[in-house]
Amino acid sequence: MTTNELWTLGIAGYAAVVSMFVLGWDAYKWLDSGPKVRLTASTGMKMVGGGQIDPKTYVSVTAVNLGDRATTITNLGFLYYSSWLKAKFRQNKPDKAFIISGPSQVQVIPYRFEAGAQWIGLADQGDDVVKLIRDGCLFVVLYHSHGGKGVRHRLNVKEPTT
Repeated sequence: MTTNELWTLGIAGYAAVVSMFVLGWDAYKWLDSGPKVRLTASTGMKMVGGGQIDPKTYVSVTAVNLGDRATTITNLGFLYYSSWLKAKFRQNKPDKAFIISGPSQVQVIPYRFEAGAQWIGLADQGDDVVKLIRDGCLFVVLYHSHGGKGVRHRLNVKEPTT
């Protein structure tokens, strides 16, 4: 092999390595793009307004879209599992499932959830919800148009402060 052929082979090898890196980086960016919804929830919340305290207790749900694309929030619900082992593996069906009707009066479902936006909803926290939290694993789950199984957050009992 001549010197020119060695240089050509070296440059071609370098170009192949760089192009594979760029291809891998583009694949990573494509797989990592889209909406990324983070969900938090708090139990034992009281609502105050108009100078009166609402006697009901609520579960407050806050979702933030940290991704780079919008999605549509379609439903909010609860999933109940009788044991933590069943809850750990998502392929197991929940023992009970609930849909919360009208969780937000301002950001009505279906709600277009833009990138960087926040959505807040409420669910009534009756005695039956507290019993489910104490007896097993109760999750609040937010369904959106880009996530099949939804985004879930485990609830813990927090007694309301008066």
